[in-house]
Amino acid sequence: MKKEYTFVFIAGLFLLAYVLEAVVNPLNLNLATPYDYLSPALLARYPFTTAIILIRALALFLAPVWLFSFLSGNHSLKGVVLLVAAGLAQLYAIQEIATGAQVIPLEWSLSLSLAGLALLLPAALQILLGLAHKTKEKLSRKKVPDPTPSEEKTAE
Repeated sequence: MKKEYTFVFIAGLFLLAYVLEAVVNPLNLNLATPYDYLSPALLARYPFTTAIILIRALALFLAPVWLFSFLSGNHSLKGVVLLVAAGLAQLYAIQEIATGAQVIPLEWSLSLSLAGLALLLPAALQILLGLAHKTKEKLSRKKVPDPTPSEEKTAE
């Protein structure tokens, strides 16, 4: 799939979430953590809002993965950056909900939390790919024999 189509898909997800959110009243829940929303009772009570949260979380998940697709190599660095981004998204969502600051709407906080949770998988995969490439690189370097002094004399 071309990267331009992926960008249009991600932008379309954000736009769809925005349009759907205009139809629904904002959530007014007192949650202890973002994960409290994942209870079956709340998911069944607010199915339309849940769909908006999932659509936005998918877009937030795909955006950094799409951006990193432009960079070749550096798997370990990509993995660490994704891990930090996932952690910061989790921490921000937890702080936002715990303090009730309402800097961003609750739906955005829940989407950030889900996207951060989902970003842990590509972060782990990138770190594992980086380790595999480094291991392969080190193993392939050791296989090349160094010329011994006796071989150098026979070549002359």
